[in-house]
Amino acid sequence: MAVLSIKNLFIEYQIKSGAVKAVEDVSFDVEENESLGIVGESGCGKSTLGTAILRLLPQNAKITGEILLNGVNLLELDNESMRKIRGKDIAMIFQDPMTSLNPIMRVRDHFFELFKVHNPDIKKNEMIKIASEALESVGVDPKRLNNYPFEFSGGMRQRVMIALAIALKPKVLIADEPTTALDVVVQEQIMQVLKNLMKTKNMSIVLITHDMGIVAEMAERVAVMYAGNLVELGAIHKLYNKPMHPYTRMLLESIPNIKLDDMDLKFIPGSPPDLKNPPRGCKYYPRCPFTKDICKKNDPKTKKVDSRIVKCWIYGE
Repeated sequence: MAVLSIKNLFIEYQIKSGAVKAVEDVSFDVEENESLGIVGESGCGKSTLGTAILRLLPQNAKITGEILLNGVNLLELDNESMRKIRGKDIAMIFQDPMTSLNPIMRVRDHFFELFKVHNPDIKKNEMIKIASEALESVGVDPKRLNNYPFEFSGGMRQRVMIALAIALKPKVLIADEPTTALDVVVQEQIMQVLKNLMKTKNMSIVLITHDMGIVAEMAERVAVMYAGNLVELGAIHKLYNKPMHPYTRMLLESIPNIKLDDMDLKFIPGSPPDLKNPPRGCKYYPRCPFTKDICKKNDPKTKKVDSRIVKCWIYGE
């Protein structure tokens, strides 16, 4: 059963020089206890998508479609109703642990602020108990509740951010680049924390990242985004072993591999398109080695092929 459903989602930012189409007609489901990875180059719309699910986009963003959490369309809720859902039913780990915590607030005060939004009558000793359990579940000594954020390393701050996100036991956790600015050892520790949380807390995780290696380790299914479009979606083993969309294939080929005899580093030529003025037809065609005439004229439809979703003219006109 899907706990989160995104249906025909469009997001555009209104700026002085026009509209920037950040997300175009994206649809997917997240099942209970599932880990879904969303990957793509910087600027492809994946973070905008994650932020839109919690309705935290800036005022110049226009959003249409449906975001269903347990059957409730979040886009139809007023601000107060949405405020009660954030943190309790769905939560988010933001990109930068160095700046996401208030430097003049102790760690315990971050938790208290969260609890009082959802349960104003909760007693202080109960708040400390829940906060201590949340910190302990991510490997942080509960005694450090009285510390300030600057007294923690980057990896420990990220653990505190995760603890804040899971304190009220949400059903869906969105992790937006949770290992940004962390060294590889700490990255592995954070990934292990998220894996353990899935097993013990009965939650679904949406992992937003550009790191294909992290997705391979963490996700059961992968959604590949390019220029605001969902171009491929499928099970991790199928997508990695036999990618269908040319962009997915080239993303995987761009991963450095020290085990291969051929050490030439591959890359995707060109740059992502300007989303304020995207190319006509398929947005990937200027960089695609398999471009046909129809790619330059018409945007391909999303098709279901071999239990996967793919958006490419290779799979039928």
